Amino acid sequence: MPRRPRAETRPGPGRHTPVERGWPDGRAAAFSVLEAVELKGGSSNALLSEIETPDERERHLATTLVYGVLRQRRVLDRLIERSSRRPLHEIDPAVLIATRLGLYQVLFLTRVPRAAAVNEAVALVRAHRGRGAAAFANAVLRSACRSLDDGRNPASLLPDESLDPVAFLAEKYSYPRFLVARFLARFGRAGCEELLVTCNRPAPLVLRVARGAGDGETVARALRQEGIETLPSPVLPGALRVVRGAPQRTRLFREGMIYIQDEAAQIVPRLLFPIDPEAGLLDLCAAPGGKLLATAEMLRPGARIVAADISVTRLRLLDDNARRMRATGILRVVSDMQRPAIGAQFARVLLDAPCSGTGVIRRHPEIRWRRSEEDIALSAGMQEQALFAAADLLTSGGRLVYSVCSLEPEEGPRRVMALVERRTDLRLLDARTLLPPGLHSLVDDQGCLVTLPHRDDVDGFFAAVLEMR
Repeated sequence: MPRRPRAETRPGPGRHTPVERGWPDGRAAAFSVLEAVELKGGSSNALLSEIETPDERERHLATTLVYGVLRQRRVLDRLIERSSRRPLHEIDPAVLIATRLGLYQVLFLTRVPRAAAVNEAVALVRAHRGRGAAAFANAVLRSACRSLDDGRNPASLLPDESLDPVAFLAEKYSYPRFLVARFLARFGRAGCEELLVTCNRPAPLVLRVARGAGDGETVARALRQEGIETLPSPVLPGALRVVRGAPQRTRLFREGMIYIQDEAAQIVPRLLFPIDPEAGLLDLCAAPGGKLLATAEMLRPGARIVAADISVTRLRLLDDNARRMRATGILRVVSDMQRPAIGAQFARVLLDAPCSGTGVIRRHPEIRWRRSEEDIALSAGMQEQALFAAADLLTSGGRLVYSVCSLEPEEGPRRVMALVERRTDLRLLDARTLLPPGLHSLVDDQGCLVTLPHRDDVDGFFAAVLEMR
């Protein structure tokens, strides 16, 4: 029987010392990001964008490690539990994160020497938790490596699919069981597996070209001069997909000529048009502003535009983007979407509601570990209340566009059907009447916009257009 690794030493006063010296290397940066994600509820996407290093190779390594560990966490934890012979909750969180980092490199980054991956992980633990914890991490990683050498790879540890297909897919593709059960029921075995595989791959980085920047080809040429390679979007004419480089560090980005936004999110604002500038546009959940700013730049100066969100802090996110995109004339209002304190009506209302985010797991892999059935039910309840409140803000003949970046029926079609059943003064419009023919394949039989990552290679979105009779 293999020896159980010695328990790690918990940190004491003065024991925590940072790994970084000057600019952080990729592994140290990845550790810091994962610690903030796992222990403080941070966003991997936002934290990675804040890494300060002049070395793009280290930035790329940190990004690969963070997203890889979050996507493969269940696979990694299964091996760590087996190799340590203790439940995960008994392992210090920082030690667990560093061990995941080392094991991920051993399993998935074949160009990284195994010894280097193990030694770097152990060094991280030693710097953050001391020698005792480092010895524990070293023993766990070397035990895992011996298991791999003996042919006991992650696939050999999978449950029997014939007995429990949900458990099999959850373990194989590293997802919580409840999400796999949902996807399996909705998409079937083949569709579910395709979705799981797709959401374990990096999502394309997509750019919206601002109205005053010229056409996509012109912007692509300008970006190429700054070292950014792009291709035209295969989904949305005019949008660009980044092949190489970081567009957020270009002059065009700083000057508001481009905005980072997935194609599905770019389509939603098109459902608001045509808009009478004087009749008004209200965005009830405006921050960070991508959809509102895309709409506002198509309206003439002096249009009545109101941006609402739940806090001043969130509206500041909108302010930052509005300044960069040179958008003016937007009235900001602090307001709760469920009880909007807005004493006016509008011809167009956008409710891009907070949701479970299961449609953007490719971009935010930690979402899968933060959601539960209870979270989805809670989101659906808030969305229902917000929808009824939004409907009260419509003028006669006005339109409400409701959207969520969720794959869950409770947050999308069921919310809309519940609204029109109780509000007979609203009718559901067919989105095909508002979108160009090239996008009609993204509209379902009920006339709602529905995009799926594994089918359309864009973020998962649901959007519906409701008109006041």
